Amino acid sequence: MSSRTFPLLRQLGYLEKNHVRVKDPVKTEELLQRLISGGFPKLQIVADFDYTLTRVHDETGKRLHCSWGVLDNSPLMPEFYRPESKVLLDKYYPVEISPHLTEQEKIPQMVDWYKQVQELLARSRITSISVRQMVEESNTQLRIGTESLLASLEASEVPVLVFSAGMGDILMHILRKFQLYSPNVKIVSNFFKYDYEDCVVGFENETIHMFNKNENVIHSSPYFKNMSGRNNVILLGDSLGDIKMAHGVPDPGAILKIGFLNDKGSLLPQVEERLSSYEEAFDVVLIDDQTMDAPMAIVKLML
Repeated sequence: MSSRTFPLLRQLGYLEKNHVRVKDPVKTEELLQRLISGGFPKLQIVADFDYTLTRVHDETGKRLHCSWGVLDNSPLMPEFYRPESKVLLDKYYPVEISPHLTEQEKIPQMVDWYKQVQELLARSRITSISVRQMVEESNTQLRIGTESLLASLEASEVPVLVFSAGMGDILMHILRKFQLYSPNVKIVSNFFKYDYEDCVVGFENETIHMFNKNENVIHSSPYFKNMSGRNNVILLGDSLGDIKMAHGVPDPGAILKIGFLNDKGSLLPQVEERLSSYEEAFDVVLIDDQTMDAPMAIVKLML
């Protein structure tokens, strides 16, 4: 392959790095050309949160908390919460990631899982104040370079939609903790509903789980319609269900899908077992990459 082939992919370093996989370089090069040609005025970002904007582990290999993990690992939660939450995780998470079940077979069980989580939260009687404190005390970290990426997008007035099946209040407080909840960022997630005593009683609106991110209210709301002219998208996700997050974009142009193939230890099959399905779903696959270097490199070409 000559040095003149796929100039943008080579300039970005995507073809030279072992942890970056591009199954269809012809298609991906074309998408990059259209993204960069359109520039910031035509761009929007659609990103998952847990283990997409946030890191899975630190430099020592220590596991870091996702939004669910903030509660699971907080001493402020009642003693019964963590073991009961783990029972639900052990029962339903294998269903979510199973390659042997169809999406339609998984959805009813995801609904059951989230329903039971809400019941568990209601029994826990946590308040908005304790939620903020849990976030402050958690070990959640953003991927290296996330601050720079979001700052560049804010400065360039690029809208960022954070679309998550996690817990919206926790996402919001994490972004505020790192001073990144800027006006161009919109969160669509499972926000808590509070009672008159300021205790969580469940989720506010329709539950968002991994397999209805393409059907949620955001896609029937004015959000994407208000993104007039912004029909180019950089989509960031770490699960196969994330690829549907941008389905509501009207008259879609270039939609570049970047997938973080995380090593989650015993929670998931090994990276090698999942690589093929990720390469089919995402244009660019980043294997156990705890940085935002790949998307930031694209943004830098637009500056």
